[in-house]
Amino acid sequence: MTEVVTPVKVGSKTVQVAWTEAEDSREWDEFVSQNGGSFFQLWAWPRVLEYGDSKALYLACRDSNGRIVAACPFLRRTGRRFIYLDSLPDSFTAGPVVSTSETDATLILAKLPRAVRFSLVNPVVAMTIRTHQQRIVKPMLRLGFGNTKTRGLLLLNLKERMPEHIWSNGFKKHDRQAIKYYEKAAAFVFVNRDKDYSGLRRPDWKDFRFQRLQLSRPDYLSRMRTILGDRLKVALITGTEGEVLAGFAMLLDPPTSPRPLVHLLGIKHASSNNIHSVVTFINWKAINWAYENGFQGVDFGPYPLDNSTEPTYRFYKLMRRFELELVPRYEFMVPTSNALYSVARRIKQM
Repeated sequence: MTEVVTPVKVGSKTVQVAWTEAEDSREWDEFVSQNGGSFFQLWAWPRVLEYGDSKALYLACRDSNGRIVAACPFLRRTGRRFIYLDSLPDSFTAGPVVSTSETDATLILAKLPRAVRFSLVNPVVAMTIRTHQQRIVKPMLRLGFGNTKTRGLLLLNLKERMPEHIWSNGFKKHDRQAIKYYEKAAAFVFVNRDKDYSGLRRPDWKDFRFQRLQLSRPDYLSRMRTILGDRLKVALITGTEGEVLAGFAMLLDPPTSPRPLVHLLGIKHASSNNIHSVVTFINWKAINWAYENGFQGVDFGPYPLDNSTEPTYRFYKLMRRFELELVPRYEFMVPTSNALYSVARRIKQM
């Protein structure tokens, strides 16, 4: 792609930076993991999302010495006459990762639309950028990019809210009873074979997550396992006779991250008249596993902000039970030029 060189002030010096397409997955992952990026911004995840005409695109901003100062993964969607970039669909966290040494990312982010507009065979008309990090949100708002804020991430800080604290302070009596019931009546097991994932695809099972896995694609979980390796873990809850009661997937941040998280995906469970919640048991087992394996937090995923403070709302109950923090997630629509703004809006509404 064509370089667009931009002067950026770093401390008392002015340096040149340029957005270009990255090609080295190891360099990319090292930068992302050391500068506050998440699992979803690593090289492997956009490859999982590739489907049909949608292809992964990795853009890096480099200084005059060739060092990466910012990175943004995209899924490139190609139409007949234009290209649309999305960072990133079906992902809890996404958007640019900027070096922690940069005090202000505004100039770097301001030049991203120009850098990608004519970088490919067909013109790029717009970008969608999703982010919850304030060091990215503030510059994007300052630049005047249109945005929506309808979802938020539910995050558990395991350094401040350890499992024993949640047991004593977040859980009510019926929550503790549910855990004790399933500890005796069920088993929590990790699986790694495609046939073990079949329960997660059952159409009669209920979804608990607001944002679902793409389970309509038969190859989705097996594709994840092939590309992600041990960074994907699939867990099942089985009854005393071996029947599968529920299941979910976890994605793991690299251990080199400043604050590695476990990301919980797509809980599915069978219909039941049991008064004890299998979902509470799954979540409890997941946070204990994360804590015991050195992770500093658990990402429960994106949930709607509407009614998030309503006590009867089921996601409010989840938030209170596990003492979760609700962090707003912004979705920015960024046209690559004013002339293409109307096209970008139509794409957004599709």
